Amino acid sequence: MNENLSDLHRQQKLYWDQMFELKRAVSYIRLYRDSLGKRVTWLGALKAIASCGGIAAWVIWKEYAFVWGAIIAASQVADALKDVFPFAKKHKAACEHAITLANLFIDVQLEWESVFSGRYTDDEIMKRLHQLQKLQLDTESRNFPDGLAMQNALLDRAKREATDYLASTYGVK
Repeated sequence: MNENLSDLHRQQKLYWDQMFELKRAVSYIRLYRDSLGKRVTWLGALKAIASCGGIAAWVIWKEYAFVWGAIIAASQVADALKDVFPFAKKHKAACEHAITLANLFIDVQLEWESVFSGRYTDDEIMKRLHQLQKLQLDTESRNFPDGLAMQNALLDRAKREATDYLASTYGVK
């Protein structure tokens, strides 16, 4: 698609814009998931260190049972509460959301070829655009019922990634 987007019909342009927004969302949620994943990994490492540290304390200081007992108890509490920590719950939701959006984008890329080539009427394009917007909203509502907070740094990076991807794939900037 090495032509100017201004040559597209209005409905094709709307579909293209939505495809861009979907690609940006795919990039954003991947970046968001990865940033939360670092926190989840950190918490897991902390739990492992606390548990092993508690056992080591028990071996070294048997007479200080309250010390190693407290360390092991803290580790167990952290393990029991892992899904309560907001970032752990959001990480799980982001993982599911990333997969759903990536799959949706694959379908949209295939559909774009028919939209761009003129195989669909304007009414068909608008129905498909409507369906795409609903699918995006439904998946976000399901995975983030309280909404997905946007982090500007990740959002800017996701926008650059989406722009670069679509430019390299379709020859449009």
